[in-house]
Amino acid sequence: MIEQDSSSQPDLPPDYPKHFNTRNVGSIAAAHSLHDMYSGFLPPLLPILIEKFSLSNLGGGSLTLFYTLPSLFQPLIGSLADRHNLKILVILAPFITGCMMSLLGLAATPVVMMAMLVFAGLSSASLHAIGPALNSKYAGQKLGKSMSFWVNAGALGYALGSILLVTVYDFLGLSKLPILAIGGAIASAMICFGLQNADTRTSVVKKQKSAPKNWGRILKVMLPVILIIASRALMTVMLSTYFPAFLRERGASTWVSGAGMTLILVAGAFGSYIVGSMSDKFSRVKILAFVTIALFSLMLVFLRIENWLQIPVLLLIGFFEIAALPVLMALVQDGFTEDRAFINGLFLSINFVGTSLAIPLVGRLADLYDFQTTFQLASWLLPLGLVGMGWVYRMNKTSRL
Repeated sequence: MIEQDSSSQPDLPPDYPKHFNTRNVGSIAAAHSLHDMYSGFLPPLLPILIEKFSLSNLGGGSLTLFYTLPSLFQPLIGSLADRHNLKILVILAPFITGCMMSLLGLAATPVVMMAMLVFAGLSSASLHAIGPALNSKYAGQKLGKSMSFWVNAGALGYALGSILLVTVYDFLGLSKLPILAIGGAIASAMICFGLQNADTRTSVVKKQKSAPKNWGRILKVMLPVILIIASRALMTVMLSTYFPAFLRERGASTWVSGAGMTLILVAGAFGSYIVGSMSDKFSRVKILAFVTIALFSLMLVFLRIENWLQIPVLLLIGFFEIAALPVLMALVQDGFTEDRAFINGLFLSINFVGTSLAIPLVGRLADLYDFQTTFQLASWLLPLGLVGMGWVYRMNKTSRL
């Protein structure tokens, strides 16, 4: 792994794009935004589906496992994209996920919902395995900035999805949600035009198709990253999957619970861009450590305040929570230009698995105790990630000696 600072940049293959390609980066970010807008339907839908089918918090939250399960295939998808031009999977993602998520509320049984979530999850896994690597390919020397574009787009789309879902639900009801799928079809058509000259294949792989992967090096990078992901898993689930349910437990309406999640995601878009861009100039590890400490402190403060004072703290939580993701993604991809889609797919697969395991755990803790207690536990686990960051910092320091 190569730690970035103001004097070092990742080495790119000789025929890699050297400049920031706004059209390609923008089109990929748009695909992510519109896809995640539909993904954002799921958290505010969960309380509705739990009530509709008389599910427990554990049972309702576990539905999201079927959406995240296909993420296990992301390393395979990423490896294929390094060798074959699979941009079509990026193009079709908003359309496929849009159809599945818009129809989800009309499912007659939980089994039908599970099947729809798996299909949408395959679309999501393909986009998230290929998109960041393709984005970074056309970012030139601005890897952190391109990752912030990617994360920003997803966060804003997810935020819009939450507020769009609860608004349409309040005005038109569950039966009219399928009309929202039209946007996914239009989006995929526009993204197809924007990515007409894009290619997911890496230059190095074109020349060395049989080159074996350096698993020793990959494991050296990923082991401390796994520790960081594990420390963030409960927090990520609390601030995404269960946050509307958490707010409803505290007396909020369906619309307010969706709006609260939107606040987090909008603030996170600013945090992602600012912090992601800063990581191209300063130590990514030190930035991650600062973000972790700030997030830990803010989550504890949030539990001890009420009424309107929660709003600015919620905005700051969103700012720092999502800001860490582009830095982590850039940290993992540093030094892996020949296998960026694969290494990105591996990272996201581990991240999704960690989140998937945390979903039933959070649901069970909420059933046994309450979301307030679970939120507090999630905050206290965050500082454990500093151990992984220290591990990475020590490796980078040693490699430069």
